[in-house]
Amino acid sequence: MSKAIEAPWLAKENGMTKLVFEDDFESMDTIDVDNTGKEGYKWYTCRAFGASPMKPEDCKIDNSVLTLACENAIWNYGLCTFNPKTEVGFSFFKGVLEFRIRIPRPRTNDKEAGEKGVPAVWSFPPSKITDETLDWVEPDWMEYWGDGYWTLTVHHMKRAVKKGEVVYWISNANHRAPVSLNDGEWHTLTYLWDDGIIQGYIDGEPTVKVTYAPKELSPEPYLHKGEADDPYQPLEREPQALILGGSWCNPLEIDWIRVWQK
Repeated sequence: MSKAIEAPWLAKENGMTKLVFEDDFESMDTIDVDNTGKEGYKWYTCRAFGASPMKPEDCKIDNSVLTLACENAIWNYGLCTFNPKTEVGFSFFKGVLEFRIRIPRPRTNDKEAGEKGVPAVWSFPPSKITDETLDWVEPDWMEYWGDGYWTLTVHHMKRAVKKGEVVYWISNANHRAPVSLNDGEWHTLTYLWDDGIIQGYIDGEPTVKVTYAPKELSPEPYLHKGEADDPYQPLEREPQALILGGSWCNPLEIDWIRVWQK
């Protein structure tokens, strides 16, 4: 790391003071805008599941702020720390995730204009990004939906074949934050991911918490009609790669992002 960055209080309290990932967005040099797939970048424009790469003009940096405004905002998947084709990049297993963001304007809800994406900071395990796993957890750290925003939403999805057809079983933990991002101000979002827990904070104030069993409960998690004993237990098995999203009519502005670990 090029400069000293003090760990936030949440990281210090939990012994997670090692800075393992950071981007202050001082330069486009950290982004693989030419889609080379080479090592050494923090963000990749190559998107998963055969989707077209994000266009270089969909993001810009001005005054150390990244603005992400994708013309084709596929699944809110703009920039990712992991390249699905070359399988290089960053992912993390537990730690403290912190980022400072601003939503520059209210959600337009302009369907006729082709609105297809919202500002989002979320993550996938690399095994899902490469389309190898059939059982995964997707934490959506922040999604802005116009009437406030959701933080934290945790999806557990399991793909299976039932009577010859591919089906998805989904368990969701949806947590709406008590404050809105629709104020045009900067907000710092901080999350602790540790054994059996994800705890969220907004500007230092606790907001939402998701708990799960830190150990495997059963060798076969789906026991009753697609329900899991503990749907979020796969968080104990795999790391998560970070993904940023934002559309041309609902952009995301991000000042910095950091991950701290023990």
